[in-house]
Amino acid sequence: MASELTFRNLESTDEVRAAHPLEVAGYSEEEAASLESLLYRFSNAPHLFFGAFDPDQGIVGFITSTQSASPLVTHDSMSTHDPKGSTACIHSVCVHPEWQCKGVATKLLELYPQTVRRYNSTIGESEERTRITRLAMMARKDLVPFYQRAGYTNCGQSTVVHGTEEWYDCIRDI
Repeated sequence: MASELTFRNLESTDEVRAAHPLEVAGYSEEEAASLESLLYRFSNAPHLFFGAFDPDQGIVGFITSTQSASPLVTHDSMSTHDPKGSTACIHSVCVHPEWQCKGVATKLLELYPQTVRRYNSTIGESEERTRITRLAMMARKDLVPFYQRAGYTNCGQSTVVHGTEEWYDCIRDI
């Protein structure tokens, strides 16, 4: 159960490397982020790489994002990070197959806005960074109701084509 887990930001590239097989298991070959993409996201936006950890297995789930000036996920936001962007574009919500349907993704989605608010509280008025005011993601049609239960609003079919799936834009204001 999710109550056995520790939830926190990833702390090292070794943890990102351990997360990559979850990405590969969770998405098709065309959709899964490469290890290099995950490492880029971690090195540029470590405050947006959040995981669920089992004391014996290590990382069993994660969410990763980058910041963007766009209010929705774009092709550009999938491969870049704009620290002045006020939208956190969620690229992955992944859970180890053995931990699926045990509340891990729900707990990650519940805690993620709190993590973003904590990050926002560290930003001073004169800094080059921008507070995040929105979470945005593209969801597969069959997962839209799950994300709606987690507080996201379905904005309709995305204009972004990524792999062969039909994607829907979902947002949650912070």
